[in-house]
Amino acid sequence: MTLKPGEWTKFSGGGSNCVEVMRTDDEVLVRNSNRPEEVPQRFTFSEWDFFTRGAKLGVFDL
Repeated sequence: MTLKPGEWTKFSGGGSNCVEVMRTDDEVLVRNSNRPEEVPQRFTFSEWDFFTRGAKLGVFDL
């Protein structure tokens, strides 16, 4: 899935815990959809790329 610049995209595992992600001109923002008023986590594009590649490979699986 490609993130649309300036638009929050919601991801859910089927429960009530959802994460929203938004791409800006120079970073990726991540927030809890149940608490959108809180400050989002910020990642550079290279940090986000490293994380998503690792997730796809199962690096973070418990």
